[in-house]
Amino acid sequence: MAIHRDDDGEAVTLTISNPDRKNAISVEDSVTLADHIHDVAHDDSVRCVVLTGEGDAFCSGLDLSAGMGSGGPSAELERGLNRIARGLLQMEKPTVAKVHGAAVGAGASLATACDFVYASQDAVFGWGFTNIGLAPDTGATYVLPRLIGVRRAFELLATGEEISAEEAVALNIVNDALPAADLDGFVEERVATLLNRPTKAVAEAKRLVYRNSHRSLEEALQGEARAQEEMITTDDFAEGVAAFAEKRDPEFTGQ
Repeated sequence: MAIHRDDDGEAVTLTISNPDRKNAISVEDSVTLADHIHDVAHDDSVRCVVLTGEGDAFCSGLDLSAGMGSGGPSAELERGLNRIARGLLQMEKPTVAKVHGAAVGAGASLATACDFVYASQDAVFGWGFTNIGLAPDTGATYVLPRLIGVRRAFELLATGEEISAEEAVALNIVNDALPAADLDGFVEERVATLLNRPTKAVAEAKRLVYRNSHRSLEEALQGEARAQEEMITTDDFAEGVAAFAEKRDPEFTGQ
């Protein structure tokens, strides 16, 4: 099995494990990863998800040596990579990509479909689909323009240009780039922070940010108001108000 799931309390780490091929992901393993993402998305005991790769790479894209599957590109994408991208983007709990080394092709798309992307300073990002005569996939044409604008996104997709982690930070593709030795500890601290946040409120913030980017002001305000109607019924809201009144740190449970 080239996809590993590790549960650590309320956090789950999903690891792409094909280090001999820079964690290229086969069609069948993409289906397995999509299944895991579906499972954690619907598991109320999970409050944060980390996606990473084994060894010195994050993911070098689709493993073409393993074949394209028997159903044709559209069907195979829908079985695997598209389900992964959709699951990460629509999941109500926060997702974190921990990126060492190469994140290219579908690997770059998978990393940037996560809510937060933290990379080692030696990481490289590239959407080289057109280098082999393919159109971009795995949500690249949806996510990249929203992160960096249409013109720069099309340039990266059309030229197949690879960019460093620090360039990716400057473009707002990556949240932060750190020395390789510091990345694991930094991500652990960030996950701990996310686990201590009110999970349902964070989920509503994520949903509103994605939806409201293309809504009118009035629609955005109405969406926020509807979300608040739901949030005031949660245990975490009651805890947040009590902690504020008692001048202490809140202890959120995600309920």
